[in-house]
Amino acid sequence: MHLFKKLSLAVVAVTTSAALGLTALHQPQATAAPDKTVTIYLTRHGETTGNVMGRVQGWSDFPLTKNGITVANDLGYGLKGIKFDHAYSGTLTRQERTARAVLDKSGNDNVKLTTTNKLREGGYGSFEGDSIAADNAKIAGVYGYQSGDEFQKQTGKDYWNKLQDAYYKLDQSNELNTKLAQADRAESAHQVQKRMQSEMATIVKNSKNNDKVLVVSSGMSINEYLSTLPGNKYQGAPLKNASVTKIVYHNGHYQIKGAIGSLHYVNKGAQSHK
Repeated sequence: MHLFKKLSLAVVAVTTSAALGLTALHQPQATAAPDKTVTIYLTRHGETTGNVMGRVQGWSDFPLTKNGITVANDLGYGLKGIKFDHAYSGTLTRQERTARAVLDKSGNDNVKLTTTNKLREGGYGSFEGDSIAADNAKIAGVYGYQSGDEFQKQTGKDYWNKLQDAYYKLDQSNELNTKLAQADRAESAHQVQKRMQSEMATIVKNSKNNDKVLVVSSGMSINEYLSTLPGNKYQGAPLKNASVTKIVYHNGHYQIKGAIGSLHYVNKGAQSHK
């Protein structure tokens, strides 16, 4: 009887944490097939109209700007010589368009692109399309900070997870008084981490030993995923458009190799066709 009570309390605690959007920064890694090595080029999309206008994007489908297309092409040129065995992107136009440009310009246009909702940006529910600047104080106020700048400075590498959870908490309390269904409201950081981990495990499972894989996602969802990986490389720095973080899966473990959010390939590509 006592054991049953303890188990029941444990289930309640887990359920409550999920409902509140509490972030576990170091979730157990989703395991895929061991005894293989897979290299993943985890890439942020090119610049969008939403980036330029300072808008909350999330699941909203802002397109690439002219500059965003150029940068995506440059990334492709910079990756020329790398043979991708698979390619994945989120379902948002900015993600898919970036991935297709990279495949085309890198000489991998014969590689099938698989799109999936699991690689989308974090969802912001009622706050989608809002001015980031206008929402900054409200978001920072969830944790008692006066401004977005103070919030980011004080929270460091936890910033992106806390930012995601702030949108989640405000939307759960219907701060903006909208009629959004629950399924359309903001995600918590845990939800974003969980779907990103799940998709990375699927990607590895579907890959063979020594495969190279292009994966295009978005800045918040990539940062939230990177925060769950082992080691001390991740410091929560913003990711620039079309930046690449190389992740190597080996025998059940994921590890960041090289710089996080590198523009090496973009710069190399821009130089190659001047």
